[in-house]
Amino acid sequence: MKRLRDSRPVRFGAIAASVAVIGSTAACGSSTTDSSTTAADEVSKKVDAIAALVPKSIADKGTLTIAAATYPPAVIEPADGATPTGWDIENVRQIAAVLGLKVNIKIAPFNGIVAGLQAGRYDGATGEIYATSERTAVVTFVTNHSSSDALMVPAGSEITSAAAETDLCGHTLAASLGSAEAALAAKLADKCKSAGKGAITVKTFDSQANVNLALRGGRVDAAVSSASQVAYVMSQAKGQFKLVELPWAPKYKTGFVLARNSDTEKFAQAIQAATDHLIENGELQKILDKFNAGQGLIEKAEILSSAADGSTGSN
Repeated sequence: MKRLRDSRPVRFGAIAASVAVIGSTAACGSSTTDSSTTAADEVSKKVDAIAALVPKSIADKGTLTIAAATYPPAVIEPADGATPTGWDIENVRQIAAVLGLKVNIKIAPFNGIVAGLQAGRYDGATGEIYATSERTAVVTFVTNHSSSDALMVPAGSEITSAAAETDLCGHTLAASLGSAEAALAAKLADKCKSAGKGAITVKTFDSQANVNLALRGGRVDAAVSSASQVAYVMSQAKGQFKLVELPWAPKYKTGFVLARNSDTEKFAQAIQAATDHLIENGELQKILDKFNAGQGLIEKAEILSSAADGSTGSN
């Protein structure tokens, strides 16, 4: 029998409470590193009928090279150089296990991931990557999660709410280079200009860690990130920051991102089947319960492989 899915909005307090118990400390950089090629300690069993869908070239290789930018709690890179973890990393490992494959995670700068997929350096990517129209035009997504954005500000900030998009006019906003959040901040800047209000200054950084450092150092007024990432940082830097909800922000589908090549269509179908299997047996929900307060699971996996926008809302 199907389990009922939780499609409620993100519960920010619940996320903060959940991620506070994660022992791993995220590394401060995002330089490229290799990690274990083996799956997690508790992985799903291979499902032969689903594994049979994997293209021969990938099955023969046996190991997927997956790019991921450090972005807790989706991608947590321990400071001691141990194997990365996080809800999106573990999602990929479970999916690969169902397909009879191993995974080699490569931590890389976020703004180079799509280009790396296009160049064939990676088989796929993960890390709460939003399925925007620009990305689905050049890479393929197999969805397994839904995300939304929030604002992180210093504890004593004068920014206490953002009920309207123009409430942020006159402030300096930070976001990761090449991210959907950076594009959102740029749109807000345009709206403030059109409304004749104070200008928004947008500053982008090459990693989420550097976004957070800029906010901590007072170089920006606020940072735009996924709600789960904001809650994670708040749990690690207790009392330093607060979360401001963005009720008008888009809701995005995220998931396993694949390089576009002759095997992609068939491989995406295999990943879709594996994801649906893990949704049905509750394994993906367990991962989200552990790392993300149970939030974001979708009803069924979708393949997004055209210029159709992957967002489910508008700003």
